[in-house]
Order: sequence, then structure tokens, then C-alpha cells
Amino acid sequence: MNNPRTIKVVLYPRKDKDGLFPVKIRITENRKSHYKNLKFSIEKKYWLKTDRVSVSHPKHKELNFLIEDELKKLNLVNERVSIEVLFGKLNLFNDLESKINGYSKQYYHSKKKYRTLYYHLYKFWGNENLFYYDLDKEFYKDFKNYLFDNVKPSSGVSKTPSNNTINSYLKYLKTFLLERVDKDDVKVKDIDSIRKLFSSGIERKKTPLSNNEIKVLNSILPSYPFMRELLFNSLNTFMFNFWSNGLRIGDCLKLKWGQISDGVISVQMSKTKNWVHIPLNENNSWRIFWYIPNFHKQYNWETQQWFNWNTMELLEGVDSFLEINFWVYLELLLEYEQHKDDYENNEYHFTDYFLSDFNLHLRGDRYSVEFDDFVREKLTGNFPFELFEKNKQQFTKSLIHRIEMISMDEKMKNQYIFPFLRGFENETNLDVINNKISSSISLINKSLKEIGRNVGISKNLHNHLSRHSLTSISISLGTDVYSMKTMLGHKSVRQTESYINTINDVETSTKNVNKINDMLKNK
Repeated sequence: MNNPRTIKVVLYPRKDKDGLFPVKIRITENRKSHYKNLKFSIEKKYWLKTDRVSVSHPKHKELNFLIEDELKKLNLVNERVSIEVLFGKLNLFNDLESKINGYSKQYYHSKKKYRTLYYHLYKFWGNENLFYYDLDKEFYKDFKNYLFDNVKPSSGVSKTPSNNTINSYLKYLKTFLLERVDKDDVKVKDIDSIRKLFSSGIERKKTPLSNNEIKVLNSILPSYPFMRELLFNSLNTFMFNFWSNGLRIGDCLKLKWGQISDGVISVQMSKTKNWVHIPLNENNSWRIFWYIPNFHKQYNWETQQWFNWNTMELLEGVDSFLEINFWVYLELLLEYEQHKDDYENNEYHFTDYFLSDFNLHLRGDRYSVEFDDFVREKLTGNFPFELFEKNKQQFTKSLIHRIEMISMDEKMKNQYIFPFLRGFENETNLDVINNKISSSISLINKSLKEIGRNVGISKNLHNHLSRHSLTSISISLGTDVYSMKTMLGHKSVRQTESYINTINDVETSTKNVNKINDMLKNK
């Protein structure tokens, strides 16, 4: 038995471009509903429970006449009304909520992005009844406009969100709808329309750091004038990840002392569940050094001064060799930094630096590789560089030994290495931990941008850039893509190839042009 057709005048819940609510006629037949647009909109306060326009509206007579006239026409038609049917009287919010709740704890970020999509859809639609038959071309366009008006930009420079941000929300919505169509046989009107909403604007390239930029970041000390404890901790995570097979920041923050054994850090990556094994080396152990327990604080952030190890008593359980080796190495390191300060403050030498190749041009400042090379050249024969390197190697050996000893201490195995999750070691609620990780990553990325501004790096510094930079630089130095796949813990080579940026194509092109120039000169 067929269900009778019902006709009802309704105030459509989605506002139009003028912020008013359209008045439509909803026709329901065989449990399927469609709407006929009456081509006028009003404020909600003018709509009565009798499904008519209130007499307080200045045009209530004309508008109510339009309603009555259209109803009369519909009732006179015996055959089915010839307007498009929108399928699926199912509530999208219910299905989206089920998808969100279906994510297990470890898929925190996927759960979070769909939760944010749910929030924006609800704010846009205005009530909890969003049915699949409401999804049409106008819906997608209106939702995109809503996102542009209401999503806060990630950067404080722009007042509007980027196309990439908007497209990410539309992508989540499209993915969700396609899953419903494929798995649950839900019919969604105009599903292909959402594909056309993706802007074809300029793609934001993941431009990796150059060798020189990595060298600048790698040489920053706590005593640099712009440095603060938060900035230095953030820099340590970035550089640790770079020197540790491009480890992801989430896995870095969750790293515990017990994951180190026989000089190797073993990590099961949260994203892929693949295991990666990272050897302790001179560079990543240096980033861990600042969090060694039972060790004197190396730098006083309040007074912005290095501690004097000669006046200190050894702490109980401390490695005296590590203490001595560090301060001997630091003494030469700070002596070299003082030479750089002297050359910067010496007007004659600084002018000589800028005019060193007889051309007045812009060169790097105090923190640049160019200035470092200039000072090294000036100090040749006047600074014990060989002794400096020897002390550094001795310190590194004692540091790695000390890290291995700590990793075998039962009291330390469950302790986080980096400070951002300290105090959460016994937290069993993964949502709490993931929220802490998410907020920490945001804080670290802001800190990295501040560091970049201070040392003259114009690229958008963020944690994942360490992973892309490691890949790009390693490939340019001859590491094959299959070895990089294993190092990065990727599941496929294609995924690794997406990390290899056009910077390598630029370098290749430059070398090729130089070869052609040499050939032409020889002729």
C-alpha cells in the first residue's frame, strides 16, 4: 500500500545569502521528500505556527496569497508533481556522530577533524535535522561561503582562511558522503557537485629547508639573545626529529627512556604502526642531553647565563665524566661564539665581511653560514679547531653512554624524554594525552616560526618540515628512495616520493645549465 502524498508549507532551516529563511512547500510521498521553492524569504519572527506569514510583515497579504495560490495548484494536479526528488530521508548528523564515535582512541586526529566538521555543519545548518535530501548544489556552495566567513585563519597575517583550509573541510565532507554511498547504499543528491568546489588556486608547496638553513638551526645555543626556554625546547624536538630518520612530532613527544636499548631508539609509529629503529648519533643525542636527569642545569633561563661548573658539587648518581667532558667542550664552544660576537661588533671586520668579494651586496647576518665561514677563515691558526672537534667527540661518547645507562634504569623507563608531556606518564585516558599532544604541537610550531624570523629563515617553519627536509637533502646526497622509505617508516615508495620536493629539480637544472655554459665557453 502506497503512503499518501503530504504537502506542507515550511520555513526552510538554511538561511539564504541575505540571512533570511526561504519559504518552501515540502512534498512527501512514499517516504521521500522534495521541496518547491516559493522564491521569497523572511525573518523567522514573521513565521507563524499556522504555516503562514504574520500580519506584522509589511507584505504579508502578497506572500500569503503566493502560498495559497501554489497550494491550490498542487492540489489540482492529480499526477505526480514534476520536480526533482531528493533521496534519503536519513539524518546526516546521526551518521556523522556514529563515524566519530567509531574511531578508536589511537586515531585521535581523524576523530578530531570529523568532530570539527560536525561542529561547522551544525553551526551552518542551525538545527540537528540535516537530511541527505537537503544536500544539493546550493547547500555545498552555501557551506563553502560559510566556512570562508567563519573559519579562523591559522596565520595571524591574513583575515581569511586559505583555500587549502576550506578545501580540507569540503574534502572531509566528500569522503564521508562517498563512504555512505558506497558502503550503505545511501543516495545523495548532486554528490559530484562537491568536487567542483575545490579551488584550483596556487598549491602550497612543502618547500624543505636547505643545507645551510639546517646548519643555522643546528648551531643555535640557549645563550642566543632571542632564545627562551620554550623556544629551545621546541628547537630540540625539531632537530631531534631531523637527525632521527625524520621522526614525526607526535612520536617524538611520546618518546620514553625505555625505548632506547644498545644505542638504538625503537619507535612504533602512531600513524602507520610500522617500527623504525634510530641509532643514537652525535646530533640527536645532543638534543636529548638537555633533559638528562641527575645533571646540573647547563643554562639559567632566568639570569640568561651559563652555570659555572667549577663551583658546583657533583650530584649524587651523576656521571662525572659527562659533567667534565661537557664543560670542557662548552668552554671552547663559547670561546668561538665570543669570537663571532667580537667580529660582529668590530666595525672594520664587519665591513670587511660585507665587502669581502669586492661587491656591495646583502650577506647573511650574525647567525648565517656565510658569517660563520668568514669568522672561521679569519681564525685559522688562532683557534684550536682540532682540539675543539676532539673534545666534542669525547663528550658525545660519554653522552651516549650515559643515555644508555638511564634507559636501563627501571625508575626512568616510563619517563618522557622531552618535557612537553611530563606529568602525564600514568595517564590512561588517551583523549587527554592526545589533547595535550595537539596543544603542544601547536605551541611548538608557533615557537619555530619565531625562531625562523630571528635567524632569517623566511620559510614556514613547522615540525613536519624536518621530515621533508631530511628526505630532500638525503636524496640530493645520493640516498635511494627505497632506503628513505624504510627510514621514514612509509608503507609505499609513492608516499616517500611525495616528500621529494622540486628543490632537487632546481639543483639539477642549475647544474645542467652550468654544464652547458662550460661547453659553450670551451667552444
